[in-house]
Amino acid sequence: MSEGYLGNVNLKNSGQEIEWTPELLKEYMKCAKDPIYFAKTYIKIVHVDKGLVPFEMYPYQESITRKITDNRRVAVLTARQSGKTTTAMAIILHYVLFNEFKTVAILANKGDAAREVMARVKLAFEALPKWLQQGVEEWNKGNIALENGCQVLAGTTSSSAIRGKSVNFLYLDEVAFIEGYDEFFASVYPTISSGESTKLLMTSTPNGLNHFWKTCKGAKEQTNGYEYEEVMWNDVPGRDEKWRQETIEALDHDSEKFAQEYECQFLGSSGTLISGAKLKTLAASIPIHKGEGFTQYEAPIKDRQYAMTVDVARGKGLDYSCFSVLDISEMPYKQVGVYRDNLIGPIDFASVVFRIGKLYNEAGVLIEINDIGEQVSDVLLMDYGYDNLLYTSNNGRSGKILTGGFGKRVDNGIRTTKLVKGTGCSMLKMLIEQDQLIIQDQDTIEELSRFSKKKNSFEAEQGFHDDLVMNLVLFAWMTEQPYFKDMTDINTLVKLREKTEEQIEEELLPFGFVDVGDEFYYEDDGLRL
Repeated sequence: MSEGYLGNVNLKNSGQEIEWTPELLKEYMKCAKDPIYFAKTYIKIVHVDKGLVPFEMYPYQESITRKITDNRRVAVLTARQSGKTTTAMAIILHYVLFNEFKTVAILANKGDAAREVMARVKLAFEALPKWLQQGVEEWNKGNIALENGCQVLAGTTSSSAIRGKSVNFLYLDEVAFIEGYDEFFASVYPTISSGESTKLLMTSTPNGLNHFWKTCKGAKEQTNGYEYEEVMWNDVPGRDEKWRQETIEALDHDSEKFAQEYECQFLGSSGTLISGAKLKTLAASIPIHKGEGFTQYEAPIKDRQYAMTVDVARGKGLDYSCFSVLDISEMPYKQVGVYRDNLIGPIDFASVVFRIGKLYNEAGVLIEINDIGEQVSDVLLMDYGYDNLLYTSNNGRSGKILTGGFGKRVDNGIRTTKLVKGTGCSMLKMLIEQDQLIIQDQDTIEELSRFSKKKNSFEAEQGFHDDLVMNLVLFAWMTEQPYFKDMTDINTLVKLREKTEEQIEEELLPFGFVDVGDEFYYEDDGLRL
């Protein structure tokens, strides 16, 4: 029988016998019981200068290993270049060597990243003495199968990555960068939730206030069942203030990028409408009710005034039909409820809008009617006879204006034009950054952290949604309208001016607005959306 798998002398062939001595048996049992001892004694890694060297684990690498050994779920927030891949490799290698009939899946947002982890597992495996190895039955680019029934798979984080497979240990690398995370995790969760001992290890650098931020926040607060580990740049031996300054210089003196990638700070994505500093301060509230797509943060109060801005999708599992309910009785305005569902059809959605609108004291309802939204608006008006639907009409140079249903060329809703979006974005920025609009919803905060500049506009980053943000953009546009002042007896621009006139001018002028005293008007050569 060949001494190596397919001629590779560094690999133990399936069925190859080992002459066990009492000393070897004792050492084998010691390795099986203690993954840290095993890693520090027998795993070798490639050093950029020294070649193949023993793995000298740092304290935080030992801590991560202990946590995933003793717990089912661990979330690790790491600085870049902190050795997370090497740590994961050591944990995975120990798991498949000293268990039977277990499957490990290594998934990353990019296939190359997953294969890099797999390559390190294979290299460390080949460097082990034969008595520690399991016999090899398959040794491919994306798959390892051992004679103890264990296997390691590597792939991308697509919804079909491990569908139908029974996975005992799932390692997710660069979790914060997974696009369409909710859909992906919904597809893989059944594979890791069925067993009582299945494990999930996720690692990533920060990437905005998204799903990974939410997971880490819950882990730190011990509310989601995850153990938490955080690795900062200065946790890595040899990194001092001189290293920090040199790294910031290498990043073109971008201290914010250093803060995100090396100090593990969750900032908004680059170029977000709302500043990163402000995004960090936004904190979601605990809902008082959640179900059937509606998340309620505050119950309606008699004599309070409410508004709803509504975005309608086709209900085919893509974009979301959603609305925000806002208390507009006084400033600061407050988000008190959110609806979000990407499967509901327009007719059923109209019924939801009607019921929630009635619940919140006949809330003023403004519906975006660029596409299918007009159908919802018509149903509300014709079938339900909703009394507080908000209308818009054209007003020449000023563009769209909010009305109570009077004027020429009246629409029973709003068509979002470049001007409407530009005005809404500028007003939303001011309202949130001056603490005049309180956001209570976690999904909304996550969308805001991904609502970034693209050319001369703002929109969701690729793979993410901005439906809830666009609800707020429409609301912010509405607050600038004279009819809104008539509804509420609140002049939003005047109130904001009282906060700081200088900031208003700084924020509005880049969007193509000119200050003419008590009012602003839009110049056509301003923002192109």
